Formats: sequence, structure tokens, C-alpha cells
Amino acid sequence: MELYTKKDIEELKNDKQYYMPSALFDTMQYKLIRLEVKWAYVACLNVLIETPLYDKDNHGYIKDDNPRVIDILKDLANKEVDQNKISGYLDEMADNGLIERKGRDVYLKKMSTIF
Repeated sequence: MELYTKKDIEELKNDKQYYMPSALFDTMQYKLIRLEVKWAYVACLNVLIETPLYDKDNHGYIKDDNPRVIDILKDLANKEVDQNKISGYLDEMADNGLIERKGRDVYLKKMSTIF
């Protein structure tokens, strides 16, 4: 399993648009994941790019209650979102192998390494 590192995040941070991994929407591997969960992953990834936290191994993560996730998801999905919905989306992302949770820390997995 490969997590986003500080170097990966710095490379993505240079782009001022929302980053959306095309594999999440275009490949059969993720076909059965609900669209809302995919948008939630995109929101989390963009928060990771904007304001990453790093662990001792230099892996980037976000906190599960980061309010910026709600702001970005509202913008992307064009619908009302609250922390309860985010919590449910995080559970589904974990069940589908998109993230790894360690307490309140959320580590996003790269699309190319999720199998």
C-alpha cells in the first residue's frame, strides 16, 4: 500500500484547480462505489493538498473533522453536506479501500496502488 507523501503533495499543490484522479471515475475497479463517496474522496484529497499534516514517516493525512472537507464537497456535489454525512462517507471509503484510518487521522490511498 502506498500513501501520499510530502513530495507527492507538494507536486499536486502547484495546481490551483480541484484534483480529481480520473481512475476513480473511469475504471471498472471503482464502478460500484457510489458517486457521493467518490466526490467525498476528491474533497478529502484536495484538503490533503491544501493543508496536509504529516506523520513521522512523512505520510500526509487529514483529520476526520476538517471543516474544509464539507466546504469542498458542497462545491463539488452541489448539495448540503454535514459532518454526519462526511463520517458515513469516510466509513464507505475505508470499506472500499480508498482510505486508511488511524484514530481520527485519515490517510488517502493513491488510485494507482489500490487493488
